[in-house]
Amino acid sequence: MSLTAFQALVAELGQSLGMAGMAAGEDGYIGLTIDKLDVHLQYEAEEDTVVLFCRLQEVDPDRRDVVYGMLLAANVLWQGANGATFGADPDTGRVFLADRRARAALDVDSLSTWIERFVDTAGYWHARIETANAGGPLQDGDAAPAGTLAPNGLPPGMGLA
Repeated sequence: MSLTAFQALVAELGQSLGMAGMAAGEDGYIGLTIDKLDVHLQYEAEEDTVVLFCRLQEVDPDRRDVVYGMLLAANVLWQGANGATFGADPDTGRVFLADRRARAALDVDSLSTWIERFVDTAGYWHARIETANAGGPLQDGDAAPAGTLAPNGLPPGMGLA
């Protein structure tokens, strides 16, 4: 797969969304703002993969241990993040959500669906982190985005010992 083909896929997505000028750059990168979240797509030529990621907010230094624990639980089997993975910058406390797919498995419909689900997941976790930063509960009784099996990010009946 070539960079040119990825760029064509992004252009086709733009056309389908009524955004004819949407294009990935020469480096295979495109940044989008969706639902007030900055999401990024990066084509990785060596592996012929597309990385989708979002920088979420920083975690309050006084709450990092419990919030990072919440995110770690959500990373178990990728269930709490709908297949994506959380990471955190230890220097700043900023949380990242990232996912990766083989470019060959993407067409305009699957790319659109992937981005939409990812944005839903990122928005959900942005709100959860915001609540936790403010001292709120680490478990959310509200329904998580499709694919999340339990409010704590784990499959039903599963817990961390």
